[in-house]
Amino acid sequence: MYKLMKALPKGYKDINSQNMYYYILNGILFTLVTNLYKPFAQKFLYRVGGAETHVSLYNSLPGLIALFAIIPGVLYMYRAVSKKKMLSGTFFLSRFIILLYAVVPFVPSQLQPITFVIITTLMSFPESVSTTALQSFTADVFDERNRARAITAKNKYTTFASLISLILLSQILKVLGTTNEKAIAVYQIFFVLAFVVGLFEIFTFNKMKETTKSEQGSINLRKSLKEVFGNKAYLGFLACSLTFHFGWQMGWPLFTIYQIDNLKADETWLTILSVTSSIVMFFSFNYWSKLIEKKGNNFAAVLTTMGMAATPILYILSRNLYVLTVSGLIMGFFTAGTTTVILNYLLEVSPEKNRIMYVAVHATLTNVTLFIAPLISDVILKASSIYIALLISGLFRFIGGLTFLFRSRMMKADYSLKL
Repeated sequence: MYKLMKALPKGYKDINSQNMYYYILNGILFTLVTNLYKPFAQKFLYRVGGAETHVSLYNSLPGLIALFAIIPGVLYMYRAVSKKKMLSGTFFLSRFIILLYAVVPFVPSQLQPITFVIITTLMSFPESVSTTALQSFTADVFDERNRARAITAKNKYTTFASLISLILLSQILKVLGTTNEKAIAVYQIFFVLAFVVGLFEIFTFNKMKETTKSEQGSINLRKSLKEVFGNKAYLGFLACSLTFHFGWQMGWPLFTIYQIDNLKADETWLTILSVTSSIVMFFSFNYWSKLIEKKGNNFAAVLTTMGMAATPILYILSRNLYVLTVSGLIMGFFTAGTTTVILNYLLEVSPEKNRIMYVAVHATLTNVTLFIAPLISDVILKASSIYIALLISGLFRFIGGLTFLFRSRMMKADYSLKL
């Protein structure tokens, strides 16, 4: 952290140094906001009377809203005089909605779980639009040569910030949240703090400057979509990404249910699991960045997605929290690679012209899978068992990895024919 604070002395060296500094700082503040409300959100849902179905809805419904929000949202942003101001507005709305979480304990007890789910669903509108636009904005502030380095540096620092903040927050919950009522009150304080930190996050975002100016003005939606779906390189990546995302997202509610219902994890154990994974992620980002530079995004995507297929299997084999914590070492390693390569790969196959539309289509379709996958995992869970549901999630992740492998071989074959 000290190196980061010294990275930008008086009188910025150049715009790249300035952007890198604020990009990393923005990521750290975003992580603090997220850790103040999200890591224990599903435990909070249980504390206010939630059940397995509420957990599935918590993971699923935001995808439904994002499905209808992303493309109209980015089109509106595309027409804005200042996209940065529009993004700042969506960030503020998202952070304001976090405050509504603090109101949940004041509604009638029987309505508290569904109220929490509804607030999360509402927040997905500004979150999905801003996240999509921010992915495109990353390409506006960093050229292709510096992009992977910037994403890796941000991921590394934010992982460290996540590690420290999670430990601190879990200890606060352990000391102050000695009863269910007291724990809920601590959560309410966290929600308010998340909004305050979010204001500083928005400030750092506004300090970044575009190095390349994206197009502005009206956009022909039909023509743009025709261009997007006519891009074979993009479509190949999209098919692979969607297949993998389906299996990836199937596991999200299952992991929470397994940790809390089957292994009886409290906030302290949830923190231990997150911290273990975060430590490995912190030390893994440099490896994945170098691998991407040396072997390319497709090779890295095959490796990371195949590795991610092991996560549900490791859950099945982990019959207590100690074993699951050790398994988190492997999970964190491949998660670091996946989060880095998917974004970098998406930007690689998205042309500069209309890039935001390419990113928006990918985000919209991955939200389709986000809506469907947790609901399907809930159906499988109710029809069979948590172990069968985890196994099927792992199978879909493995199939997603195979699609990246198949794409890699097709690209090599096509290249050989051209020679």
